[in-house]
Amino acid sequence: MSEFEVRIGDEIATPGDWRLEWDDPDHGLARLLGDGRAVPVIVEGSGSEWFVTLHGRRIPVSVRTWRERLMAEAERAATVHSGPVAVKATLPGLVVAVVVAVGDEVEEGAPLLTIEAMKMQNEVRAPRAGRVIEVSVASGVAVATGAALLKLE
Repeated sequence: MSEFEVRIGDEIATPGDWRLEWDDPDHGLARLLGDGRAVPVIVEGSGSEWFVTLHGRRIPVSVRTWRERLMAEAERAATVHSGPVAVKATLPGLVVAVVVAVGDEVEEGAPLLTIEAMKMQNEVRAPRAGRVIEVSVASGVAVATGAALLKLE
């Protein structure tokens, strides 16, 4: 069996840590089993790019071989400080709060804004530390998946 990792947001789990057990694969219903827990999830996607809905949050998940992981890490390292980063919506919804303004300095993981989708509030966090150079949305604005929310420098 080839070595691989599962990246859930910024956390990395190896197959020995957690495993996925399907309840209804036709509808994407499954459970994550590990650490003595069973967590219900909804799984959507194909290939190496997936979305897992966990506790009401839709999380992008990449499944990669060891080689693919090394290549992705090298690419990230090369672009970490190479210019502005656009923060985009990962799900459609209504912006209910914007907690940063142009000129604000933010740390990696700091809350930027909140999007409400299906009566759940999802916090959008900073992918890296930086300064907010553009805010493209305001409270009360509906956004689609992939819509530009703001830019960090």
